[in-house]
Amino acid sequence: MMRRDIKKSFWVNSEEDRDIKAKSQAAGLTEAEFLRQRVKGYHPVVTPDEVFWQAMESIREFADKIDEVAMNADNKADMIAIMAEAMRWRAFQNGIEQEILIPKRGDR
Repeated sequence: MMRRDIKKSFWVNSEEDRDIKAKSQAAGLTEAEFLRQRVKGYHPVVTPDEVFWQAMESIREFADKIDEVAMNADNKADMIAIMAEAMRWRAFQNGIEQEILIPKRGDR
């Protein structure tokens, strides 16, 4: 872990304080970590609600069911094609999670 041995202090007004508190809380970060990410050029993302996680779990379960169907396929070609479809659903789910959950750089 990186050693932090330099202290920085600065003043903010009440509006800025509320903004920092609200945004860091929405991202699930401490105020210090929120500000560190902003200094590095990242825009921390708001932590998704339960509906998002339920949707991701539904996609995961759907891909698992497709894999089950593949295991019961009569021939190897069908099994491979069906498993490829399950992989596409998992890739779709991973892409959504990466887009929503990974902070983006603001300078790119």
